[in-house]
This record gives sequence, C-alpha cells and structure tokens, in this order.
Amino acid sequence: MALLSALRLDLPPASGNSILVTSAAPAEGKTTIASSLAITAALAGHASLFIDADLQSTSPSMVGGYRNPGLTEFLTGEVSGSELILRQRLSTDHREGHSLSIMKREERFNTMLSLLDWTAARKVFTALALDYDIVFVDSPPILAADDALFLARIVDAAILVINTGTSNLDEVRQSRELLEKTGTPLLGAVLNRFEPKTHGHSNKPYRDYHRR
Repeated sequence: MALLSALRLDLPPASGNSILVTSAAPAEGKTTIASSLAITAALAGHASLFIDADLQSTSPSMVGGYRNPGLTEFLTGEVSGSELILRQRLSTDHREGHSLSIMKREERFNTMLSLLDWTAARKVFTALALDYDIVFVDSPPILAADDALFLARIVDAAILVINTGTSNLDEVRQSRELLEKTGTPLLGAVLNRFEPKTHGHSNKPYRDYHRR
C-alpha cells in the first residue's frame, strides 16, 4: 500500500493514471510487482486495470490463459477495450464488491509493435485509461525487446523493477537512459526481494541505484 500511495503522489498532475512496469532483464519480478500493485489498488476501492503486455514472454501468463484478438488489435483500433477486458472478483464476499479488470496477453501476435501508428495508439489507449483510476502495464524487459520503449510512449509514467542481488548495475543504468529518451517520466525504481539484514545500510551494495 505504501508503494501504491507513493506512485499516486508522483504521477503527473494532469490526468496521468497509467504506469508502465518494466525491468532491465528477465526474471526481476516486474510482473509480480505490477499485478500486486493492481490488486492492491482494486482492494483499496480504486477502479484498477492490469494489462499483460509482455508479448515476448514464453512463460504462462500470471493472470491465466490468453485472449485472441489481444493488445495489438486493440492498439490498432480493430477491437475495443470492452471486448478484451475481463473482471476478476477478488473476494468471495459479494458485499465487498472488489474486482480487478484484466487485459490478458494474446497468445500470438502478427503485428510488430514497431510498425504501429503510435500517435493513434496513444489516443486509443488514453481513452481506455480514462475509464479507470489507475492502469498498470506489464511490459517485456527493456534490454530483451524494444516493446517496452514503444509502450512507454503511450503511458503517463514508468517504474523500473530491480531484483536485489542479481541485477546488473550497468544494465539498470542503460535501461534508465533508454526510458528517459522516450520522454516518459521515470517515477523511480522498486528494489524487489530486498532483505534489510542482507542489503541494509551496513553493506550498502545498492546505494548507486538511488542516484538520479
């Protein structure tokens, strides 16, 4: 909840409500962070949308199953968001009424994101995002595919997930620089799997991550 509150405070003041969650390399925990933030927002009573946009991944989707058509058809205007978004109830208590909206990853995609009209895609995406209080987009790792940098152009802000103990600092810096070149505000980094006893002030192995 603290991370969610910080993100809400740091979002651009106008009507910014969409956040790209990415990492430098695979297996850093970005999908876990993105889905957890989306669920936390929904449980707090916000209209929350989670978009599984890691189209390059070969691992099973964390939100279960796939949808065809999917995200690329939505961004090109071939299908509407309402046709693709599912609502997942988060509580068995119907009185609570908390649910999360999900756009699942498509099983395959024939349109390379580099070929999309991103000016038009941003208009389509922004119109959808206005229906929600907050939107989290889980993208491929920045250094694994260009998709994250294309998707960064349609969201309001981004966060970079760093896996404590395994992330390469040079890769993190390179990813930050690439994100900044898109013009999308980078809200900061999330240190995943951080253990204070191991990675705390006495050792300080990650102090450079906090420098901007």
